[in-house]
Amino acid sequence: MNTEIEKSPAKPTGRKYATVEALLGGEGVSQAVREKYMECTAETVVALQLSKLRLSAGITQEEMSKHLGVTQGTISKLEAGPDKDITLHEIKEYARVTDQRIGVTFGKRLTHTEAIKLHARGLKDRLDALAEIANQNDELQKEIKGFFGEAFFNLFNILASCSEKFPTGDDDDVEIRIEIVKGNKAPVALSAIKSNPTEEILA
Repeated sequence: MNTEIEKSPAKPTGRKYATVEALLGGEGVSQAVREKYMECTAETVVALQLSKLRLSAGITQEEMSKHLGVTQGTISKLEAGPDKDITLHEIKEYARVTDQRIGVTFGKRLTHTEAIKLHARGLKDRLDALAEIANQNDELQKEIKGFFGEAFFNLFNILASCSEKFPTGDDDDVEIRIEIVKGNKAPVALSAIKSNPTEEILA
């Protein structure tokens, strides 16, 4: 006697979801299953990123295994397993083989203020380094100056765009005027941003 239970294939619902989380919610999956999925996802963040990095580089698991000197099964297990089993050496090798950069950060998450200050300091260091190169290399001066101008306008546009998203209040008539002053020429006002307090930035 056949004791197997035949199951009919699941019928497509016709609904589309942008994320797995949306699918779980939209299809009425139990809270316990959803929590287990989120737990598993949180434990495989690095593994998933390494897999995506390999795929975007057009490298198969077998090819990656040869570069790392391991079996294809080892790569499959690494990319499907928990992050706790991944070593820094393996992350470094993925970066080397795919010719990409991988940043690893430990510790508490930066606040918005801390992150902005950190990136601002890094930006200043990079621009100072470019300025030094421009002073030492006549052939690159024009190109670097052009990049400086482009970078300035891009940063200004970012600040202007973000400032428009702040809530309005009684200080709507207060503004920051950003001007460029070069030599004895009259300052050129680029634009005005509503903010508080008023401040002029002369470069």
